[in-house]
Amino acid sequence: MHQFKIDRNTVEHIIDGSIVINSIDLMLDILKKYPAEPHLVRIYADLILKYKMHEAAARSYNRAAILFLDNGKMLPAIVAKISQWHIEMPSDQHVKSFLLELNNSHNRELPIGHFFSKLSIHELKALCSLFENIRLPGGQVVKEIGDTEDHLFFIVSGRLKDSIYPTLQNQRKVFRKPTLTLSENDFFGDIYPFNKEQRSQSYIETLEPAELVRIPKEKLMRICRKYPNIELGIIDLLSIRSITDKEIPVDEIRKESRHKFTLGLELEIYPENDPEQAIYLEGESEDISIGGMSINIDPTNIREPQTVSSIEKTVSDSRINVSVITPTLLLKISGKIAWHREVVHNGTKTLALGMQFDEMSPKIRGLLFALFNSLD
Repeated sequence: MHQFKIDRNTVEHIIDGSIVINSIDLMLDILKKYPAEPHLVRIYADLILKYKMHEAAARSYNRAAILFLDNGKMLPAIVAKISQWHIEMPSDQHVKSFLLELNNSHNRELPIGHFFSKLSIHELKALCSLFENIRLPGGQVVKEIGDTEDHLFFIVSGRLKDSIYPTLQNQRKVFRKPTLTLSENDFFGDIYPFNKEQRSQSYIETLEPAELVRIPKEKLMRICRKYPNIELGIIDLLSIRSITDKEIPVDEIRKESRHKFTLGLELEIYPENDPEQAIYLEGESEDISIGGMSINIDPTNIREPQTVSSIEKTVSDSRINVSVITPTLLLKISGKIAWHREVVHNGTKTLALGMQFDEMSPKIRGLLFALFNSLD
């Protein structure tokens, strides 16, 4: 028999890594006392995986993911799920079920929750395949001023200190902004635009033991070429991060990200393989941001011989012009179709589109902000 006091203080030290348990029997005893503690379930899965108990480890990672979601911890749930998928390749149905669980989680209204909830099955699988999991002790420097910005980081657990030293525009003078404390569900890494090399303006270090997930910029660029909707999400995330650096309250940040507006739309789609044959449709917005919008096509507006399926086959990477119609404003925006899929909307099969806006003139951007403010 082991002589080991199992109390909440001990559990906290096990979770932060200052106490390491190498005995399966001892971990089982701890789990008997704290069966619903997701971090312990995941630590147990890590332990038995070392002993090549693959099936049992996969089940434990799955249980940890469920418990994390029940506790409103989206990123730890995703990390646990990825560990399970490394052991057993998930089916599309399995990934779809997990996506539904993410969509129903408490974190959906957070920027990171909104980002993951907008991904398709294949987009989620592709993105998660790039995750690199790292654990750091307290006092560890993650990024220094002047470092190349070559990773996007998500914080799974722990707290980090972000001291920002931006350079004043058109000057060499550097000033220090108030320190930010980053924690679970936060993210950092100034990696966009992808084709521009950025240098860090932050000094970031851990305040306590922390777990991060990082995605290399080069690998992220490659999957964004295949899945442009991921790039749209990254643009939204990093625009929110930029706003956070300006110390705008969280509820204001939400206004700067995606807006749930239903707006009438007139669409002109120019298929990549036959741009002279425009497709004219009507629809409505699902949500809209400064970088793009999600659109549901009005199926009653589809004229024979066209069908939902035939249109979907022709719209990949197509150019699109959208007229946004409101009682007081007609706004025309151009861009490209970043993603598309068949959906059921209002009980009817139709087509959903993701539109990525072209670079806007200051006038059009101002009109779009005016639209947001009038409808909020």
